[in-house]
Amino acid sequence: MKLIPRPTSRIERRRIVDRAWQRYVQEGIGPEGVADEIARSWRRARVDYKIDPAMKLPVRRLSADQLSERCERDEVLQLARPILGDFAGRLGLLDHVLTYFDGDGLMLSIDGRPEVIEAVSAIDFRPGACWSEDSAGTNGPGTALAAGRPVEVFASEHFVEAWHAWSCAAAPIMEPGREGPVGLVDITGPWEVQRRQALVAAKAIARAIEERLRAAGSIRNEVVRYAFRAAHASGDGMVAVDGHGIVVAVNDAAARRRVVTAGALPPMVREALWRALSGPMCARDNDVRLELPDTPSLVVSPVTHEGTLIGAIVRAPASVAVRAPKWRGREGSAAPSAPVEPAPRPSSKARYAFDRILGASPQLLRAVDYARVAARNTLPVTLEGESGTGKELFAHAIHSASARHAGPFVAVNCGAIPAPLVESELFGYEDGTFTGARRDGNPGRFEAADGGTLFLDEVSELSGPAQTALLRVLQEKEVVRLGGCAPRRVDVRIVAATNKPLEEEMRARRFRRDIFYRLNVLSMSIPPLRDRGDDVVLLARVFVAEAEAELGRAGLTLTDGAMEALRVHSWPGNIRELKNVILRAAATAPTVKIDADHLSFPIAGQMPASANELARPEREAVLEAEREAILGALRECQWNFTRAADRLGISRMTIYRRAAKCGIARPPAY
Repeated sequence: MKLIPRPTSRIERRRIVDRAWQRYVQEGIGPEGVADEIARSWRRARVDYKIDPAMKLPVRRLSADQLSERCERDEVLQLARPILGDFAGRLGLLDHVLTYFDGDGLMLSIDGRPEVIEAVSAIDFRPGACWSEDSAGTNGPGTALAAGRPVEVFASEHFVEAWHAWSCAAAPIMEPGREGPVGLVDITGPWEVQRRQALVAAKAIARAIEERLRAAGSIRNEVVRYAFRAAHASGDGMVAVDGHGIVVAVNDAAARRRVVTAGALPPMVREALWRALSGPMCARDNDVRLELPDTPSLVVSPVTHEGTLIGAIVRAPASVAVRAPKWRGREGSAAPSAPVEPAPRPSSKARYAFDRILGASPQLLRAVDYARVAARNTLPVTLEGESGTGKELFAHAIHSASARHAGPFVAVNCGAIPAPLVESELFGYEDGTFTGARRDGNPGRFEAADGGTLFLDEVSELSGPAQTALLRVLQEKEVVRLGGCAPRRVDVRIVAATNKPLEEEMRARRFRRDIFYRLNVLSMSIPPLRDRGDDVVLLARVFVAEAEAELGRAGLTLTDGAMEALRVHSWPGNIRELKNVILRAAATAPTVKIDADHLSFPIAGQMPASANELARPEREAVLEAEREAILGALRECQWNFTRAADRLGISRMTIYRRAAKCGIARPPAY
């Protein structure tokens, strides 16, 4: 790997790369004096793609209709839009634009000031244009897609001369199980004002989108697996695939008949499957038969979730085709009777102990002390608290400190299991209960937790029949599998959690009174973050340290202004929100000092009324102090907003935004 001496200034760097570009493009020497990634890209542009360095616009672009259609079909973009909008607002984007590209290098969205968007459109850097290397030569988005990793392209590092006025930092978006990037985030601006942290910010945005993709993919894959277990037909080879044709489950019959090879469908089958699911033959409600040479006849059953095609069940019938029931997510009808392959189980070990619960506020210490008392017995525990307060952390800690710590810890999110499957998941089912069911039946989560702890998260979401079955287990310490009559003894300690007050749910007749009194033996409330005083600052410092390791930054600190802003915020999202706020601020702060300007919070209307009442005096004091500081700076600078912003150490857009928030307007005399 070539070590390129680091220039002492942006001007010097521009001079070095200008000379390198001239020698390679105009004189045919090198490439020398540039990073290996840029040199390889220059060679691809010149040798492989025959890019003309004198071109004025990229080679390819979509029509308006094609762009509209592609935006509608791009699932990554739909998930990314809120994240892109959030970061665009907090980055300021005075001289830069924030753009999103799909996996083919086509720009689908752009955010920034209208003047900058208009300026970059002169080189067709706008939605619909293709900026892959074979269309535009070396450039941030295209080269990052080609390399599959974050890339910064500065000024004349671009192969095409018309792009030399700009610098870009691009980070690809990766999705588990997919080869190559599925999208890309890019920050582009004039080379003279290139942001030092642009690449760090681009990587942080891409990572946030990847996290959202993983969460959405996990939910969709779980729905596909439920459909797989529901669609069993005796003797059939069965494979479940996600929306991209990637295998997520396979039964023994399919493995024996080699329907899959090395964990994947053969390329010919995968291609035919893709055509079938995207073609007119598939109404997303009907099976499609695939007849391929040298391949068993296959039947494809689409799987949809909330109106979107998310995968399919592929069957190789043993002899006579038996129609498999289809799972249509939340849209009702034809719901599966029960799973017939063992459900993938969560980790059966607790991951956290009490030492992972950080804080010193009296409210938190009282909750921890009570939880330690609960750990010394086997009575049912109910944890109540807002989302994000750490209820699951408490459940893990109670189990880890109990006499059952060597036994299994099984967590169940009662709100995430499709309603028709809750009972079979919790209580299991017997052999012969369903067509083609597994021999000896299937144990449920209660049997899996025998001798340990069962954590029922979102317990208020249990259906009526599931509540009735749960009552029997609590009363008799026995579980009866669906389709069976013989009780099975289980020794399970129940820890339940809810973000809805169970007493209110009981009064509204959504939660059974007898279940409430059985579960609510030891009840504790996990305090919201806004009631924990300086725990906010303690946790923030911990999250800053974690963010440093995650983002590759060092020396990050919170200023006094940032700490005060953290203290007075009401934290409707609690610890989860605090961690996200710190991570985003650490990614976007232009210096190692994280100030209040770099923190982003929900709007006041999203906070609970009680939190508004508690926080109003503090917020008003902060707002008044902020107003006085801005007014003072503006008066000293004769109402020149640019100079006042420099004096305050904030951006020009920030001072405009804050002045408007504080009701400050320029006097007529100015």
